[in-house]
Amino acid sequence: MDQKDLVARITAEVLSRLQGDTGAPKQSSFTAGAPRAPGGVLVLLTGGNRQVDQVVHQIGKISECAMVTKVAFSSTAQSCIGLPAVRRAAPNAQLLTAGNIWQVLENVDTICLPSLSIHMLSKLVHLQPDAWIPILAFTGLMKGLRVIGCTESLLPAEIDADRVPGPIRLRIDGLLQGAKEMGLEVCPIAQLTNCVCSAAASPAGGALKSKASAGCDAHSGECSACGLCVTHRPTDVEKMVSTGAGRVASTVGAPVAAELARYIDHTLLKPEATEDQFRKLCEEARQHSFASVCVNPSWVALCAGLLKGSPVKVCTVIGFPLGATTPTTKAIETRDAIANGAGEIDMVINVGALKSGNDALVKEDIEAVVAAARGRAIVKVILETALLTKEEKIKACLLSKMAGADFVKTSTGFVPGGATVEDIALMRETVGPDMGVKASGGIRDTKTAADMVAAGATRLGASASVAIVSGQAASGKGY
Repeated sequence: MDQKDLVARITAEVLSRLQGDTGAPKQSSFTAGAPRAPGGVLVLLTGGNRQVDQVVHQIGKISECAMVTKVAFSSTAQSCIGLPAVRRAAPNAQLLTAGNIWQVLENVDTICLPSLSIHMLSKLVHLQPDAWIPILAFTGLMKGLRVIGCTESLLPAEIDADRVPGPIRLRIDGLLQGAKEMGLEVCPIAQLTNCVCSAAASPAGGALKSKASAGCDAHSGECSACGLCVTHRPTDVEKMVSTGAGRVASTVGAPVAAELARYIDHTLLKPEATEDQFRKLCEEARQHSFASVCVNPSWVALCAGLLKGSPVKVCTVIGFPLGATTPTTKAIETRDAIANGAGEIDMVINVGALKSGNDALVKEDIEAVVAAARGRAIVKVILETALLTKEEKIKACLLSKMAGADFVKTSTGFVPGGATVEDIALMRETVGPDMGVKASGGIRDTKTAADMVAAGATRLGASASVAIVSGQAASGKGY
């Protein structure tokens, strides 16, 4: 039985067991729903804060009519709308807070922006897509996809639209006209579902389509997504990363640049670690622009203060390192960590429940943390892969995805054995492109880190972070 068949079989078993627990079928992203219109829809949520309830309602209706629905959140949208609200309205949608641009756009025919803000509009018109969501929208326009926006959210909810000075209104109208000239379609938020699903039913068109046979030409500007941009167009890659790209697609054998730092959670989880060590950790994270620092909960407030004003996030661990506390305890830990400044949560799965076949408890455990995060922090689920069989690893990934987590992660680093390329590939195969995969445990040099990324990792947990980005071998042992 090959890996895909194994994932499919275990998916069916998990769904069957969960349905049997309640006596009624449960909908999930793995089950076929009502007949859908052909095509895939990507919803981009930006910082617009008007008519939030209507936005969420329309997303729910879109998810019922589109073959595939993906919802991508900006950091502001995570705060003002929140993942839980969208998850309740559209349980079958794939919720994304990060991801490879080309993977996110895969199978997408239509992009819609139900909460289009002036900030987002300006970035598109001035060709300055400097963050993940604008890059997705701009790339969609460049690919000739149908892009539909709603303008009710252009002004913040706190601004009275009738009192906007004339010159400013003219500038806004000019931006809107410029976006329309680039290909943006505009429709009222109340009619968005009709506009989007009619678009999803027809194939995407447009003048700018890449030629699959053309390959990657460093001078023509055409791209066939060969995965060798870091080789053929390193300057362009550096520009994309410097302007906010969260991930850069690559292929096996491509060289890894210093931007690998953006994948790394700079980690210090030793129980004997001192305040001076955490101060140094944060200083290194600022210097190298790591994705986050990962620390025990008692150090979250200190690190949040030290990193204030920096793009580096504070990540902490929940139910660590055994995963054997109750869902209630983990939820309380999560809320406390977020209150202290954590923006990312790495929770340990209930390993014993998983190995006992108690899928419902495992899922409930993860759901408790996801609900406690309430869109204010992303949730990564630590599987402790060294303790699991291949079937259990697949099941853990499936349950994490069903529970609404954002990432699956290999290890705590507190048991023998850490991340392996084989485990990362298996986890990526199981969760698909819409979830993050974090490799942690035993990553001590650049080659190992590069191998994990090539296998599908979108985040790396390491204490040897500085050695990794410097191309040096780390001395001693560590996370």
